[in-house]
Amino acid sequence: MGELRVLDKDAGDLKVIWDPDNEDEVQAAREQFYALKKKGYMAWNVGRLGKKTDNEVKEFDPDLKKLIITPPVKKG
Repeated sequence: MGELRVLDKDAGDLKVIWDPDNEDEVQAAREQFYALKKKGYMAWNVGRLGKKTDNEVKEFDPDLKKLIITPPVKKG
C-alpha cells in the first residue's frame, strides 16, 4: 500500500492511500499528486525511520510507500 499525506494549514491533514496493483487507486493518487505539484506543493519520500528524505520527489511513483506533501513556501 502507498500513502500520500498532505500537510496544509487550511485543509489540515489529508491522506490518500492506494494499492499499487489497483490502477484506479494509482490513477487517483497520481492525479492528486500532480494537482498539488501544479499549485507549488513539494513532495518528499518518507524513508526508513519515518523521516523525509532530502531529495524532493518530482514524479509520482506508485511503488513508493509513503509521501509527504507540503505547501509552497511563501517568501516574505
